[in-house]
Amino acid sequence: MKHRFTFHLPFRRLVVPFLLLLGPACRQNAEEEPDRQVQALRPVYATYEEVATIKTLGPQPLKSPGKIYVKDRYLFINEQGKGVHVIDNADPARPRKLSFISVPGNVDMAVKGTILYVDNTVDLVALDISDPAQVKVVKRIKNAYPNPSYPQERGVQFECADPARGIVVRWETAMVSNPKCYR
Repeated sequence: MKHRFTFHLPFRRLVVPFLLLLGPACRQNAEEEPDRQVQALRPVYATYEEVATIKTLGPQPLKSPGKIYVKDRYLFINEQGKGVHVIDNADPARPRKLSFISVPGNVDMAVKGTILYVDNTVDLVALDISDPAQVKVVKRIKNAYPNPSYPQERGVQFECADPARGIVVRWETAMVSNPKCYR
């Protein structure tokens, strides 16, 4: 025995208009979506020439400290994306800020002897720190790292990096229109 399922006229009158109303709510093309401003991360770009410029400056305030490296009487404190603070810690009760080494895009560092190794966005740089007030570039290995295309943070929306605009030196929080990237 075959059963045939049929809709009764009152059911069709209610369901069909309801389904027609739902149809336009599903968007197939995200480009048709209007601009939506959300708080997300946006890359900050610099030219290679700007990035490759490493300077020893006077002491700077700690704003966004990262890693800390202890070598003999000195503390080296990374300022995320900007450089390294050098602090004389011979008297731990009274640490003395000596200098700030401006290294755009810096995230990591290590010290061996009198050489401070730092990442300088895409390059690995060796710095002579025998005189922390006048740090000198000893060697640069170009393109040791890929151009940063995403922030270190996880679980964040961000504006996709565009290598044509330069090298990403850091990420800043901003209102971004329809961020397409997520990590």
